[in-house]
Amino acid sequence: MELKHITVTPPTLGEVQKREAIIKDVSLVIHEGEWISLLGCNGSGKSTVAKVAAGFRVAGISGQVLRNSKTAAKGKPIPIVMQQPEAAMIGATPLEDIVVMLEQNEQEAANIRFEAEYALQRVGMGERVHQPILTLSGGQKQLVAIAGCLALKAPMLVLDEVTAMLDPEAASTVLAQARSLHQSGITVMWITQKLEELQEGDRIIAMDAGSIVYDGGVEAWFARTAAGAKDSFCEQLGLEAPYCAQVAWELEEQGVKLLPFPFTAKMLAEAVKRYAR
Repeated sequence: MELKHITVTPPTLGEVQKREAIIKDVSLVIHEGEWISLLGCNGSGKSTVAKVAAGFRVAGISGQVLRNSKTAAKGKPIPIVMQQPEAAMIGATPLEDIVVMLEQNEQEAANIRFEAEYALQRVGMGERVHQPILTLSGGQKQLVAIAGCLALKAPMLVLDEVTAMLDPEAASTVLAQARSLHQSGITVMWITQKLEELQEGDRIIAMDAGSIVYDGGVEAWFARTAAGAKDSFCEQLGLEAPYCAQVAWELEEQGVKLLPFPFTAKMLAEAVKRYAR
C-alpha cells in the first residue's frame, strides 16, 4: 500500500477563512508483513492517516492511495479496531457477533461459522465463543474485534490505541496476541502513545501537527546526539520514554553507553551483562 502526498483539509461551512489541513502532504509505503508503530500525541493526525490507509472516506482529502490488495469484503474499507470496540458489536456472543458481521459483508454462507470459530481460536478466544459479550473484559472484547478483522481476511490489522483503556495485564495480553499474529505474517499498524509497547524490529512512523516527522527504526528513535542532550526524536515530540530507556540515558550520562540501546527490560539486562564482561 502506498500513500502519495495525502493532505486532508476539513471542508468549510460558509467560512471565509480556509481551515488548516489536519494531514499535510503525507507519503508512505506499507509493505506486506510489516509491524508499524504509528506514534504521536493527541491531535497529531495518527487516526486520520489510519482511516485513509484503511480506505475510509475522509472529507477534504487530496492525493493518491494505491493498494495491491482488496479485502475479502468486496473492496470495503479495512476495519479499524478502536478503544471501545463494543460500540460496534451487535451479537450477543463472540461467535454470533462475527457471524452476523460476515453475513452483512456477504461472505459465503457455507464458510461463515468455520471462519468465525477459527478467527476466535487464533486470538485465544476459542473457549469463549458462546460467552455473553456483556460478561467479557475490555481486553477480551478487543480480541473479539481483532478476530472479526481476521475473519474478514483483512489485508492489514489497524489497531487504534486498543490498549489505552485497559489495565496492564489486559493490555499485555492484547499486545501479545497482536504480536503473535504479526509473527504469522499479518501486516499490523499499531497506533499508540505507549512507548513501552515498542519492540526490536518495529518500524516507527511518528507524526506531529499532521506531518510525518520520523520514519525509521527503534534504536534511532531513542538516539541522542550526546550524553544528556535530551534531543532524541522521542523527547522532541514530548512522548514518555519507557523506564528502561530512561535508565539507559542516565547510565549514558554517567559514561556507561550500552549498545544496542536498550528500551525493554530484556534488552537492558542483556546490555548490562555484556558491558560487565
